[in-house]
Amino acid sequence: MSPAVTSGFAGIVTCMSSQRERAEEKRKEKLKAVEEQVAEGSLTIRQMTPEERAKYPKRERPPQTKRKRY
Repeated sequence: MSPAVTSGFAGIVTCMSSQRERAEEKRKEKLKAVEEQVAEGSLTIRQMTPEERAKYPKRERPPQTKRKRY
């Protein structure tokens, strides 16, 4: 857990978060926005047609390398 920090403004407590936690929070916010757009009908998610799949094939991912720790 991250340590809590009290700011000088009326005892407001904020949490220090790691880069990973901030990235996860940002990802959740984006996913929520997509879900809201789907719910209101301004965004449609559908399966690709065979023609689209042929035109845009899946890209090969490079193999993951083990990170070196310094």
